[in-house]
Amino acid sequence: MVASSPRTAGQNVRRLAFRRRLQSWRAFLAAGGLPVLVVFMFPVLAIGLGFIAAIVIVAIAAFGAMGFIFRGLDLWQAANRAVQGAKAEENVAKILQELEPQGWSFEYGMRLDDGLGDADVICFSPQQKTYVIDVKSHKGTVIFQDHRLHRRMGRTIYGFKKDFLQIVMKQALQVRDKKKLSFVTPLLVFTRAQLAVSHKKIRGVYVIGQADLVAKLQELG
Repeated sequence: MVASSPRTAGQNVRRLAFRRRLQSWRAFLAAGGLPVLVVFMFPVLAIGLGFIAAIVIVAIAAFGAMGFIFRGLDLWQAANRAVQGAKAEENVAKILQELEPQGWSFEYGMRLDDGLGDADVICFSPQQKTYVIDVKSHKGTVIFQDHRLHRRMGRTIYGFKKDFLQIVMKQALQVRDKKKLSFVTPLLVFTRAQLAVSHKKIRGVYVIGQADLVAKLQELG
């Protein structure tokens, strides 16, 4: 099966990053404009409502401006994470290029339903097998405990906010149904983290590092 991919690797995530940047700038503009408007209107407020009431309104505006600033910073950081994720997807796409002369083809950013986002990469092998790759750019050391993936940063272990194994499995099932395939194999690829997990399937998912991706796909066929 030859993939027809209207999107490039990381395209959807870069669009998300751009939208978050715009939202962030809007929040920053609101943070600057709200106090200016209230100060400009202060004489009118003081005359109409009284001096104390006008001071209260100014204080409320100041707190509101701080809220917009924090919102803007959160959105800016979210945009940075999206750019990081897009770069990870682009790097994986470059690595996969060496498989194309061997008859592999790839599709990027397929939209999925039920809150599953996008399928980062769908791989079609020369043996007519299909794989879904979910790309993660987290740092640290990935471990498996209590039936879920965690990451270790120094001596501290953090649980991921989402169950990546469950998500990529659901992505594979949905891709299978949408493309009317008999089976789709899920892979979870970490581009920056070290892995302290088995190279065998974990809850039906292959969890591998970026450097091992090509070899794993060739092994699976």
